[in-house]
Amino acid sequence: MNDLSKSIYLALLDGINNNGYASFIVSGGSSPIKIFNELRESNLNWSKVYISLVDDRSVSSKHIDSNEKLLKEHLLINNASNANFISLKSNPEKVLEMSRPFDVMLLGMGEDGHFASLFPSLINTSNYFNLLADPGIIYTEPMGSPCHKRISMNLSMIIESKKVVLLISNEKKLSLLSEAYENNLLPLYYLLAQERVDVEIVKTF
Repeated sequence: MNDLSKSIYLALLDGINNNGYASFIVSGGSSPIKIFNELRESNLNWSKVYISLVDDRSVSSKHIDSNEKLLKEHLLINNASNANFISLKSNPEKVLEMSRPFDVMLLGMGEDGHFASLFPSLINTSNYFNLLADPGIIYTEPMGSPCHKRISMNLSMIIESKKVVLLISNEKKLSLLSEAYENNLLPLYYLLAQERVDVEIVKTF
C-alpha cells in the first residue's frame, strides 16, 4: 500500500474508532484507480464506511462514462464489497443527509482547472463556489469531456471534510496548479484559497 492509500486508510480507521463509522467521498476518472485497487484489499471494517461520489455524469450507472460504474468496478469489490455506497446520482438527498465533516474527500482535477464538476464557466453561477452558501448539490447543463449533464457537490459542501486530497496526474496539471494559486478564473483557485481545511496535494505520476 503506498503512502497516500495508507494515510486514507488511517483516516477512515480513525473515523471508525472515534465515531463508529467513517465517510469517504471520491472522484471518478483514472487518477484514483490505483488507490481504489489498494484500499479494497485492506482489512478496514468496510461495513462501517459510507462511500459516495463528489460528482457524476447524468448517465446510466452502466454507461462507460459513469463514475458510479468506475467505483463499482474498482473500489466496491473484494474486501470493500460490503461498504455502504450512497449514490449521488440516484439518491442525492441521502448524500445531503450524510454526517459532516466527511472523513476523507478525494479529488482530481482537469486540465482546465476544474475539480468535481465545477468548471470555469460556472465560477460566477449562483452559489457554486461561494463559501458562505449552504452546502448543497448542483446540476449542470452538458459540459466537460465527456460532455454530459452533471451532478456535483458545491464548494462549501466539499470543504466540510477533515481531510481533502487533490490528485495531480501529469505535468500539465502540475503547471496549472501553480497558476491556480493566483488566477481566480480557474476553479481550483477557490479550493486552494479557502482556509477552512488544508488541501493535500499528491502527484500520481
